[in-house]
Amino acid sequence: MTRTWRGRMRRGVMWAVVALLLGGSTLGVQGADSAAQVMPRVRSTNPAIAAAITEAQLRSSTFRSLVRTIEDTDGIVYVEQGTCRHGVRACLSLSVVSSGGFRWLRVFVATAEDVVSLIATIGHELCHAIEVLSQPGVRTASDVYLFYVREAATSRDVFETPAAIRTAAAVARELGR
Repeated sequence: MTRTWRGRMRRGVMWAVVALLLGGSTLGVQGADSAAQVMPRVRSTNPAIAAAITEAQLRSSTFRSLVRTIEDTDGIVYVEQGTCRHGVRACLSLSVVSSGGFRWLRVFVATAEDVVSLIATIGHELCHAIEVLSQPGVRTASDVYLFYVREAATSRDVFETPAAIRTAAAVARELGR
């Protein structure tokens, strides 16, 4: 229990520092906003994932729409390689960091069989990010959890929405052309 709590605390502090550094807390509200406009709102530090996001925006109107929708919110979404609980290959982390006038979210994706599967999976998770970002009052991990318990409860604390399933299918169809 203590080790898990410490790990969460460490990750929370790390994301708060990242948010402060990248959010431009010393820039002021206008400076932070213009800094975020220069940087994409959907980002990755992983070169393969970043390339997939770029390709997805070129090839899929649904994916472009997801990115535009996120750009119209106060959210910044990092898509990174990682593992999720419950044996799923991708997930929106319930962790949210509010800093610099933005809500920072993380999506984790495992390796995919092919680029189409990877892009469709990222599109699916970006739909979940939009679900969270469309709720201005959802600003903490507890808020996200309670939102999904209310809106998309399934078994074993795995949350799923029909909109995200449809989004992944639409992106895959568009990339298959």
